[in-house]
Amino acid sequence: MMKHIFSFILLGTSALVLTCCSDDAPSPVSSVPVADISASSTSTAPGLSSAATGSQPKNLSSSTIVVGKRDTTTKHETVTVPGSDVPYPDIYDKPVFCFTEGCEKTVKPPSSSSKATKTSSSSKNSIVIDEPENKAPTINGMSMTDMRDNKTYQLMQIGGKLWMAQDINYQVANSECYNEKDANCSTNGRLYTFNAAQKACPLGWHLPTRNEAQAALSDESVPWSYSGRCKDGTCDFLGDMGFHWTSATPQSGDKNFDTNTGDSYTVIIVEKSPDYVKEEDNPKFFQVDSKTKRFSVRCVQN
Repeated sequence: MMKHIFSFILLGTSALVLTCCSDDAPSPVSSVPVADISASSTSTAPGLSSAATGSQPKNLSSSTIVVGKRDTTTKHETVTVPGSDVPYPDIYDKPVFCFTEGCEKTVKPPSSSSKATKTSSSSKNSIVIDEPENKAPTINGMSMTDMRDNKTYQLMQIGGKLWMAQDINYQVANSECYNEKDANCSTNGRLYTFNAAQKACPLGWHLPTRNEAQAALSDESVPWSYSGRCKDGTCDFLGDMGFHWTSATPQSGDKNFDTNTGDSYTVIIVEKSPDYVKEEDNPKFFQVDSKTKRFSVRCVQN
């Protein structure tokens, strides 16, 4: 009996020894310090990156313990201010540093920058000058006060319409005093180009039409002023002739009428003083003349 028991123990011990010496037995798991992994060569970097993402490393042996490592890669982002080609921040010409994905969206540009400027193409190199507000005049009996500059003028009835009995003296661009003397403006009003004459009358008043102008030419009581004219920097006929703008369209009976004059010419009233009229002259008539010359303005109520 004891012989059989001893034989069984001997056989079990031999089997155990053979098993431990076999090439198929797993090797003991080694412990790898974290510091050794961090200091590993670049050839093991892909394995670390894969461990960080949770996938199985391909190049690591079964005896290697992989320790997860947070990706602290610095992201270098450049944010451009909308409407500008200058990156922000631009003071030191450096990009914005973000440590979390998407943080660049929270970066707000400064209210002003030493380099970033905004230029409006619609306003660049341009000056906007507002025209003065046109106002209706105040009428008191047969006088009218222009509320734009508080100048007062006498009025009269001509052909059922209320006319200014004096030439207007309201200053706008492209108007002038005869020989650039203010005293002439005070006495005879200003002289205007045709375009400037469109702005001379106050609100509710206008340049005379042909019919309105004809009624004035036929009325001997109209006190015409012989304010002269100016053209090309030269003024003449002061005291001898008067010239007033109308809104009429040129007709064949008008003096100097020419079908080839085009839109650069229009109709004026010409008046000659009694001392300047010769026996064969017509003292008052319509004439076609250049819109760039400076003539007087009398306004008619609408």
